[in-house]
This record gives sequence, C-alpha cells and structure tokens, in this order.
Amino acid sequence: MKKLMLVLGIILALGVVAQPASAKPGLYAGLSLEPDDFLVGLRWYSPVEENLYLVPSVEGGFGDVTMFDGSLDLHYRFKGKTKFYAGGGATLSWFDFDGGSDTEFGGSILGGVMLSTKSGKLPFFEVKLGLGDVPDVKFILGLSL
Repeated sequence: MKKLMLVLGIILALGVVAQPASAKPGLYAGLSLEPDDFLVGLRWYSPVEENLYLVPSVEGGFGDVTMFDGSLDLHYRFKGKTKFYAGGGATLSWFDFDGGSDTEFGGSILGGVMLSTKSGKLPFFEVKLGLGDVPDVKFILGLSL
C-alpha cells in the first residue's frame, strides 16, 4: 500500500509539473459501476490542437472496493456554445478489496458536455465506458476551473 501511494503521488506530481502553462485544472465527483464506488478526482485540460485536449487525471473511488485510477484521455470538443465532446484513453487502476489487491490496465471511450458560463468556469457531465479490467461505467459531474 505504501508503494502504491508513493507511485500515485509521483504520477500526480509529474502530471502537475509536466502540464503546460495553458493547462486548466478541473475537479469532479461521480459514481462508477462494477465496482460500485463514489469517485472524486482531479484532471488537467491541455490544448493540443484546436478543439483537441489531452486530459490526464487521477481519482479515488470508495464503496465496494477502494480504487485509485490514473487516466490519460484525449477529448475532441465539437464547435458550439454548448461544448459536446467525445474521446477515449488509457487507465491504470489499483483495487483494494477484502483478501488482497489488484492492479489492472484498460481503456475507455467517453462522451460529455461542458456548459459555457460568464465566469469562464465550465461545469461538465461525462459518461465513461471502461474497456478491459477497469470500472465498467463512470458517471461524472465536475467543474473545469
């Protein structure tokens, strides 16, 4: 457990340091299915090209099992005042359950919507479908700062 926390801490630190000055943070919470967990997380939006964003994130899940995820997603934002987006990425998940722990690697496809506000903060809703041995579905509500 100590090694995992150290590795996650290093990944988080590198994610923060490696982001360009134009990167914007986001906070979120949500639910996952299989395992059934409550999620909290932090992500960064780094522009790559027009309407294309690299979105690394870290999150913790608590419920059926304790879970920590690190994800690297790519989002494409469609043009318009309401910013619909779609994308996918890779996820590394660590699960702690009764009787042991497990680390799994998988992918995801996702879709969501960001709402424009006068403050520049963008509330968002996202659905993420897991591919492989990661949570099957995540429903996420958050705020891009």
